[in-house]
Amino acid sequence: MFHILLKELRAKNGLTQGQLAKAIGVSPGNVGDWETGKSKPGYNALAALTRIFEVSADYLLELGITPAKTSIDLSGYKEKQGLICANSPLTDEEADIIAMFRLLPSHEQEDVFDLICFKYKKYVEKKTKS
Repeated sequence: MFHILLKELRAKNGLTQGQLAKAIGVSPGNVGDWETGKSKPGYNALAALTRIFEVSADYLLELGITPAKTSIDLSGYKEKQGLICANSPLTDEEADIIAMFRLLPSHEQEDVFDLICFKYKKYVEKKTKS
């Protein structure tokens, strides 16, 4: 359950409720309510929790994804995810990129996404000028 998981993550990271609350930008009472199951965090707080604890939102919401993000062997993950695009299997390189992206914490995903958008816009502009 979320409240138990949150309490464990906070303790594992050596944070008090007050310290966690300050890092997220909420009151210590909010964190206390989350840890007792009285309420759940909103979107912004959930996103902050994923960054602080370096876990996915899926993990915090207990949607079956493990928190481990350090494995470089992606074959099992790719196979489970059935990575395809436009009804066509991805190449090994494409699937590796997607699998690695999915295993990153959300704040790292944002950086990667921004970089890809930047590179794509630059490519399209260059192609349009040609």
